[in-house]
Amino acid sequence: MDRAFELAELGKPYVRSNPAVGCVIIHKDTIIGEGFHREFGGPHAEINAILSVQSGDIDKLNEATFYITLEPCSFVGKTPSCANHLIETGVKHVVIGSLDPNPKVHRRGVQMMREQGVYVEVLNYAQTNANLNPGFYSAMLHGRPYVTLKWAQSSDGFIGQIGQGSVPISGQKSRRFTHTWRSEHHAILVGSNTILEDNPRLDVRLIEGESPQVIILDRRGCLTGNEMIFSLGREVWIFSYEKKEIKHHRWITVDSDKHLIISVFEAMLTEEMNTLFVEGGRQTHQAFLDGPMWWDELRCFTSKKSLGEGIQAPMLPDDSAPYKTLDVGDDELIILRSKQTWQNFISL
Repeated sequence: MDRAFELAELGKPYVRSNPAVGCVIIHKDTIIGEGFHREFGGPHAEINAILSVQSGDIDKLNEATFYITLEPCSFVGKTPSCANHLIETGVKHVVIGSLDPNPKVHRRGVQMMREQGVYVEVLNYAQTNANLNPGFYSAMLHGRPYVTLKWAQSSDGFIGQIGQGSVPISGQKSRRFTHTWRSEHHAILVGSNTILEDNPRLDVRLIEGESPQVIILDRRGCLTGNEMIFSLGREVWIFSYEKKEIKHHRWITVDSDKHLIISVFEAMLTEEMNTLFVEGGRQTHQAFLDGPMWWDELRCFTSKKSLGEGIQAPMLPDDSAPYKTLDVGDDELIILRSKQTWQNFISL
C-alpha cells in the first residue's frame, strides 16, 4: 500500500478535481503491475495498472491481489466504473486504503465487488488519503474548496504597515516555500486592498510550477484595471457587489445578500478547482476565519524582525490543532489545521 501511495503522488499535479490514486498488483509476493491516475479525464489507477501487466502475466490477474489507495469508483463518469472493470477482469482479492468520500461512490464500490464474489479488505488510510487529496475531500464532504490561509508576521505580531506598500517580513527561504504552495493550489485569493497597497504579481517565479488562478475580492469596486495584476497576460477573477467591467478579465457581480466568499466557492467548483490559497490581507483572512467553517489550514511565518507598529496579524482561531512547526531559514513556520475539518475527513 505504501508503494501505491507513492504512485498516487506522481499524478497529483495533473488530476485537477479528481483524487490522486495509485494501484499495485501483487501475484505471489511479486509486483506484476502498477499504475496511477495520470491526468484529469484519463484512465484511473486500476485501469493503468492492468494495462501495465505483461502479456505473459495476464492469466495471473484472477489470482493476484490489487492494492488500491482509494475505493474504486462505482459509476460511469468521464471514465467507466473501475469497480465493474475489476469484476469483469476476474479479480478475486482487492485491498483498498480507505472508502471514497464521494457520496456517489462511498461503500458502493466495495458493495458491488463483494456482491460479485470479490474478497475486499478496507484498511484505515483515511488520514493518508485526506493529506494527499484535501481538495477532493473538502469538495465531497463540505461542498467547497479546501482553504489554506497564509501570512507572515513580525516577531511583535504585525503583518505590515499602513501606507508602506509591501513590507518584506519573511526571508528568502520562506518566500520559496510560498511559491511552492502557490503552485500546489488551483487558485490564489487576496482582497482589493492588497492589490492597491502591495501591487503583487501572485504568480510562481522562484520555483518551477504552474501559477494558480488569481481571485480578488473587491466589495466596493475599487479596482481600475490599471493595476499590475491585470497586465500579466493571465485572466483575473474579480468578485464584487458593484457592476463593472475590466477588459480581458472576469468581473463577477454578486447579489448584495450573498457573501462574496460563497460565490468564490461556487465558481471554483464549477471550474473543477478545489484548492484555494488565501494570501491576505488582514480583513480577508479574518473573513475566512470568522465564516462558518470557511478555512481548513493556516500557515504562518514568524520573523525575528520587529516592526514596532502596523497592521496586527489575525488572531489564531480556537478551532485549530498544531500540525507542524518548522524552522525555515531565520523564520519559524507554524501550520495549524481546523479540528472540525480533519475530524470529518478521517471519520469515514
